[in-house]
Amino acid sequence: TLTYSAGSGGSISGSSPQNVNHGSSGSAVSAVPNTGYSFVKWSDDSTDNPRTDTNVTGNISVTAEFTANQYTLTYSAGSGGSISGSSPQNVSYGTNGSAVSAVPNTGYSFVKWSDDSTDNPRTDTNVTGNISVTAEFATNQYTLTYSAGSGGSISGSSPQTVDYGDSGSAVSAVPNTGYSFVKWSDDSTDNPR
Repeated sequence: TLTYSAGSGGSISGSSPQNVNHGSSGSAVSAVPNTGYSFVKWSDDSTDNPRTDTNVTGNISVTAEFTANQYTLTYSAGSGGSISGSSPQNVSYGTNGSAVSAVPNTGYSFVKWSDDSTDNPRTDTNVTGNISVTAEFATNQYTLTYSAGSGGSISGSSPQTVDYGDSGSAVSAVPNTGYSFVKWSDDSTDNPR
């Protein structure tokens, strides 16, 4: 008697059990992995798949062994930030990774991951394949607004939009006739500034 069975993660295709005469051969039997699993071996260490037992001289009883596929989750940071959390992560089919955060540098903001996810932190769940994503960051932009109090006007561009760490263009406080510039409302006396 030839008996074939499947362990967890798969099934058997073919006839089982099979009754054969001494010295005869059985018919082919295949170990069929479920989605997300791979065939490893039969319990007698044979890796033939399908397998056909030939020149049978005794009873055979074997179990197909399967293993969950392993996937790699890789997280990286584009310019302007870093990653907090474990990367790479190795996870089995259908399981979850652990949380990873995109951490912007000073003057930057997190925009999205390269797969368009905006989750931050992100935890990939029910993993069914390799994942490799990059955190995308953008430079913060600021508005410089200059205005004149009574007795004068402004010469130069206002408002100005500048990136973090960049400089604006010069702006002058122009006093009217009979007036003098004193200071800006932030106590700077630079003129132009």
